[in-house]
Amino acid sequence: MTQKRIRFESGGVAAEAELLEANAPKATAALWEMLAEPIERKLISAKWSGDVGVLHPGAGPLREVAELENPVTSIYPGAVVMRPRGSEILIGYGVGEYRWAVGVDYTTRLAKIVTNRSEFLSVVARTADQGPSSVVVSRV
Repeated sequence: MTQKRIRFESGGVAAEAELLEANAPKATAALWEMLAEPIERKLISAKWSGDVGVLHPGAGPLREVAELENPVTSIYPGAVVMRPRGSEILIGYGVGEYRWAVGVDYTTRLAKIVTNRSEFLSVVARTADQGPSSVVVSRV
């Protein structure tokens, strides 16, 4: 079976990520459902989590996924993770560790970027110096 993929586009650069359905079946199904129509959000730099970009997906099925699946704290380059209840989707562009107001916390690993990784992660990294940029997330 072919892995489902999602597409991120920001700053004129696009990349695809494979959903990790076997590791996070509920979260990836909710993300896929949410992306029945593409979403456009602001991509910002994470305040506490290191070299990580963050987008807030808004209302939708991800908000209903309260439990962690395959929990991780480390966010490596190209990893796409989400906070429980889907309030944040994070994209690692360097070394990161998920932190919240209470300290180190866990996330669910959703996907890994598999195409145009270096170029797209450079766009994500620019949010640390240049501020927010628009990102479109869609199904492939």
